[in-house]
Amino acid sequence: MNDLLNDWLMFSKGLREFDKSHFLGLFKCELDEDQLRSIFSDGPTGTELHRRTKEVLDASVLDDYLYFQPKSPDDRSVLVSAAKAWLQELASFCSDRGNAKLQGIAEGARIAIRDRQLFQLPKDPDTPAGWMLAFIGDEVDFALGDVDPVMEALMEALYGIAGDYYLCWYVIEPMIELPLTFAPYLSIWRNGARPVLAEDELVLLVEVDG
Repeated sequence: MNDLLNDWLMFSKGLREFDKSHFLGLFKCELDEDQLRSIFSDGPTGTELHRRTKEVLDASVLDDYLYFQPKSPDDRSVLVSAAKAWLQELASFCSDRGNAKLQGIAEGARIAIRDRQLFQLPKDPDTPAGWMLAFIGDEVDFALGDVDPVMEALMEALYGIAGDYYLCWYVIEPMIELPLTFAPYLSIWRNGARPVLAEDELVLLVEVDG
């Protein structure tokens, strides 16, 4: 058993204390199936969180990257369909929550496919991507309410898979009562892209051969 997984098992049983950031790389430890399952609690919720985490990991590749990346796309038409479904989901949720500005951005965005090696991810949070992330993040936090340190650390580890909060939220979706599903986001990822919302487009970052 690797040291980080052992730390997690001790921490989750209340036998040791760690800061949640200690587990940022938990899912990058080349876990076998039994080790992956051991991370999650028993019962229906733990089983579903495990299943969803495995979905994310199976759709990803680490190679020499710091974070997991989506695998290369197989079918661009399926990818575009998934992107349209995600934009519709965002627009519907923003409408439900009365955020007309973000609703308009989601409804008006066209879909663009770009080489992820050449595209500069926005670092400024004052962008449509940052606005949407903060908006949904606040809603998720409110829906989750107070969570215990083990759940906080698990969410940190889930974020650490790809440096992606949306994938983390997909995994913990069974614990969130919101009129929003992150399944279309996972579908984009599974079909080879990382989506980034811009002012007038949803950019799908893919690995371009050659």
